[in-house]
Amino acid sequence: MLSVKSLNPILYYKLDPGEWGSSAPASASTSIGRVSSHESSNIQRFEEKAAKQGCYVISKKITLNLNKEGDYLSATSGRSSVETYCPKKDKNERIKASLGSKIDTQLKKYSSDELSIKMLLTSSKNSAMKNLYKQDLKKIRERKLDLEQKKFRLYTQITLLLAQHLNIEPPAINLFV
Repeated sequence: MLSVKSLNPILYYKLDPGEWGSSAPASASTSIGRVSSHESSNIQRFEEKAAKQGCYVISKKITLNLNKEGDYLSATSGRSSVETYCPKKDKNERIKASLGSKIDTQLKKYSSDELSIKMLLTSSKNSAMKNLYKQDLKKIRERKLDLEQKKFRLYTQITLLLAQHLNIEPPAINLFV
């Protein structure tokens, strides 16, 4: 004789590490509602997080893994995901990349100059010329360090301005003052 429990078994769930929600069991007949409700609440949580960050949700996806358990088609697990677009982050990255490329170009020039002076220093036999090359090398290294510090300060200032929703145009910023 078949028991009612074998026709409508209880399914036990396990949450992913760090996932919010209930891992309470459900019968096979109510499992699809249980899992889809859980995944829908995940989507809602993702949307709220995106809205707080100033992002837009551009797509949502819920997938249920279905199996026959007893006499019922049941959901044994699920997966939810959202795809977002964040214009603030995108603008921030574009501005930093634009300014960063100007600074990085100058840093590369300093590195190239540093390398050529090092080569002249090692190949020079005259002590007076060696002293001049050492002074030039010291100046280049100081300029390079100053520029790297300026880059860090500039990125910090840009991040603060963007956080205040102020409009920043990269061509208007003079990097080498």
